[in-house]
Amino acid sequence: MPEFCTCGAQLPPDARFCHKCGKPQRDESLLVEDEQPVIVAPPPPTLTIEPPPISFRNVTAVRVGLAVGIPVFLLSAFAGPLTLAVPVAGGFFAVYLYRRWTGQKVTVLAGARLGWISGIIVFAILTMLLTMMVLMLSQPDLVQSMRDQMAKMSSVSPEEITRRIDLLRTPSSLALVLLDAFLSYTLLTALGGAGGAWFLNRN
Repeated sequence: MPEFCTCGAQLPPDARFCHKCGKPQRDESLLVEDEQPVIVAPPPPTLTIEPPPISFRNVTAVRVGLAVGIPVFLLSAFAGPLTLAVPVAGGFFAVYLYRRWTGQKVTVLAGARLGWISGIIVFAILTMLLTMMVLMLSQPDLVQSMRDQMAKMSSVSPEEITRRIDLLRTPSSLALVLLDAFLSYTLLTALGGAGGAWFLNRN
C-alpha cells in the first residue's frame, strides 16, 4: 500500500481514497447482490356464503310470509268463488317477493316451504279471529251484533248465518273448521310457492 498518492499527498494507513484528489488507492471487487426472486402469493380463496334455508329461523322468509299472509287472509274473506285461487297466488307472490328482497334463486322445494310459511301465518290470523268470535258468542248481545255485521258484509241468508254461528259454538265443528282451514291454506300456498319458483327459475 503506497504511503503517498500520485498527487504528492501523504496517505493515512489503509486509506482507500486520497483525501486530497479522491483517487482510489487499491482495487476492490464490486459486490453484486443476487436479486431474490419475487414470490407472488396466490389470492385468497373467495368465500361463498350459503344463503340460509327457508324456515321460520330465516328472518327474511318470515317477513315475506307476513307481507303475503295478511293480504291473503283479507282477500280470501271477499274473494267469493275465487277463494281457493287467492292462497295459490299468495304462494307465487311470496317467492317473487323473496327473490326481489334477497336476489337469490329459490328452488321448487324452497318455494313450497316459503308458501307453506305464508299459509301458516294466514292460519294463525284465522285462529286468533275465530278465538275472539267464540268468546263473543258467549254473550247474547254480541251474537246479535255479529249477525247484523255478517248480514251487511255478505249476501248470505239469515239461515246460513245462524248455521255458521252454531258451528262455532260446537267444539267438534270448530275443530273441523280449523283443520279444513289449515289444510286449505298451507297446501294451496305451498303449491303456489312451488309453482312460482319453477316459473321464475325457468324465466
